[in-house]
Amino acid sequence: MGNSFSHRKGKGVDVSRGPTRKEEGDVIPIHGVINTPSAYGETTPSMSTQGNNVRYPVHDLNPDCTSKNPNLTIIFFHGIAYGINDEWKETWTTRSIHGREKCICWPQMWLPKDLNDNVRILSLSYDSNVVASVHNDVTEIGKNLVQSLVINSSYQMLWDKPVAIVAYSFGGLVFKSLVVEAHKHVYQRPMNDFDFEVQKYCELFLNNLKGVVFYSVPHVGGSQNLPKYFKWQCQQIAKDKTQSCILKNMKSFNPKMEQLLVDFTKAIGKDLNIYAFSEGLPIDNKWGILVPMASAIRLSNNNNYKVEDTNHLTICKPPTKDHPSYSILLKHLKTFMKKQNTRPMPPLPCYGVGLGDKANAINCLFQKESIVALIGMGGIGKTTLSKKVYHLFHNQYDKSSFLEDVKSKDINNVKKQLLHDLCDKALCKDEDLNNEYLDQIKQCMISKKVLVVVDDVDEMENLGTLLRLLIDEDVTNVDYKSKILVNCRNWQILKNHVKESAKMDMALLKEEQARELFMFHAFKHANHVTNDIKTISMEIIKACEGLPLSLEVLGSYLCDISILEVWKDALHTLKTGKNITGGSKDGVLWTTLRISYDHLDKDHQNMFLDIACFLVGFNESTLRRVYWNGDDSCSPMLILQNLKDRSLIKWLEDGRLYMHEQLQDMGRNIAMEVIMSRFIWKPNVYLQNNQVPVMENLEGISLKKSYKNYLHQLANLTHSKSLIYHGV
Repeated sequence: MGNSFSHRKGKGVDVSRGPTRKEEGDVIPIHGVINTPSAYGETTPSMSTQGNNVRYPVHDLNPDCTSKNPNLTIIFFHGIAYGINDEWKETWTTRSIHGREKCICWPQMWLPKDLNDNVRILSLSYDSNVVASVHNDVTEIGKNLVQSLVINSSYQMLWDKPVAIVAYSFGGLVFKSLVVEAHKHVYQRPMNDFDFEVQKYCELFLNNLKGVVFYSVPHVGGSQNLPKYFKWQCQQIAKDKTQSCILKNMKSFNPKMEQLLVDFTKAIGKDLNIYAFSEGLPIDNKWGILVPMASAIRLSNNNNYKVEDTNHLTICKPPTKDHPSYSILLKHLKTFMKKQNTRPMPPLPCYGVGLGDKANAINCLFQKESIVALIGMGGIGKTTLSKKVYHLFHNQYDKSSFLEDVKSKDINNVKKQLLHDLCDKALCKDEDLNNEYLDQIKQCMISKKVLVVVDDVDEMENLGTLLRLLIDEDVTNVDYKSKILVNCRNWQILKNHVKESAKMDMALLKEEQARELFMFHAFKHANHVTNDIKTISMEIIKACEGLPLSLEVLGSYLCDISILEVWKDALHTLKTGKNITGGSKDGVLWTTLRISYDHLDKDHQNMFLDIACFLVGFNESTLRRVYWNGDDSCSPMLILQNLKDRSLIKWLEDGRLYMHEQLQDMGRNIAMEVIMSRFIWKPNVYLQNNQVPVMENLEGISLKKSYKNYLHQLANLTHSKSLIYHGV
């Protein structure tokens, strides 16, 4: 990544470079970070923002934190500047009161000791010059920040750990613009491998964002006096200059700022912790309150806001460490810091329908039972709902663990994950779990309030092993505050462990919900959709029968297609397509899913089948090293990204490649029909019955440990130099 960038001069002017020499009270710039070049190079125009490329210095307010693994990174976003170079420092100083010594930069002087020395504290500088800004809109600053801050190789060390934001006034708009622009990159289709890297680091930044504290940010526009006040200030400072256009961002009911608020809310969802301080006093009798309380209420979750007895100019300037506003800030920063001990949150899909009510229903079952079962067919959304439950309620527990895709993992590795999540102990790959470690997991479940989600179990033995570990049946008279959610296709696997009253059957989407999900995936990139396509889309939605997986995959396939005949062909296939397997419900679903596969080009089809047969569970580095091995004939990461955009594959939070089991089963059936000689994933069936394919064409073999005895026999039957043995 670091070699991908080269400096390109732009039209932008950096008016906030910070001090040129170190004086008493000056901050120390981070080594290797301050004044780094712009992120995009000359040869990477796709997805880049054309226009200004401005350098944004980052100032280190806690140089004693030298750890590469800080507990938290806090970044301060300053307010409006009036032509001075150190607006970031002017913003974050203590309030001047009678008889007090000179003001200090309070984040630099107070926070390191009150949090701990292992907290990275930074202040960002950017162009907010109300007199001579080069920007016409705050979104321009957000686009430049994505380029020069989020995806710059020199800054990426900032985003791989928990991040908290503290933003004042105009700085809150800048931060929201940064989030919105980063979010666009996450869900915008990359055009090359470099764009794929851009997407990865924007997603990393958003995933590690743990909380935000806003000081008088005009989310819904300020009062009419807000832009008038800043215009008046400009006239006092530079009467011969016209104020910059960024004042438009501060006006009440500015359409662009309203849209920024909508886009920001969509980008963060409901899971980001937000606290807002609102000004309670006017600047003076002439100007009054500049940002009303309604703005603070608009974004703070669960009424997390406070009206301060101060005005717009002094709200971010606590006079002393004992001031209530500083104590509240400290409390929330400590809350954000606690999140660093948990594993990364399992990512939710970019769009979910009807999840909130179902998640609340499961939470109601938790009030009565310790173990709740979520049952439903493949593709109906069990894993998605389980992730939503985890996102919404994990903060109500002392410890939590999401065990994703248990069926594809070794049970000992699942236990190690539990030990890490619940007991904060990480074992080496080859280190065994002894009884002492297992007892610690049990004790944690008994003594603390714990949430464990067990995703996709398909074997009674594995489920029994996990439940014996999580609930000690030998311990009596214990009020279990801990809760376990298990999702599974087959109720027979769970019925001996879960009460019938704690079972929740997943229902298909209602017609309105199905329409909403399909429309999002099918029309999210469409600038114009004809009435004919809208009419056909209603029939396609009906034919998908409310199954989320088919609606998502088919919608993603049709997303970029404006040719009416292709839509008609998809509908015809849905209505007349033959069941792949002749009778099962799975076969009916595969008919729907295959429409997307059939319209892939050859390289994409081959990649899809490779993944379905034996590449699920690989991480990116292994795929590059083992599978492509320097092959320059295609762009594998771009093909993978295209498959992801079509909802045919996903990346798990631990970096492993994932394909839904229904898609995997469909792919293997296609491989059996079309090119059975390329892969073997059940060698015992072929070799025991002497049904060996044409071995000179064989490209891959998937072997479980129990199949090792077939390896020598297979090796004697093939002379392929490119043969890949998977799972040995």
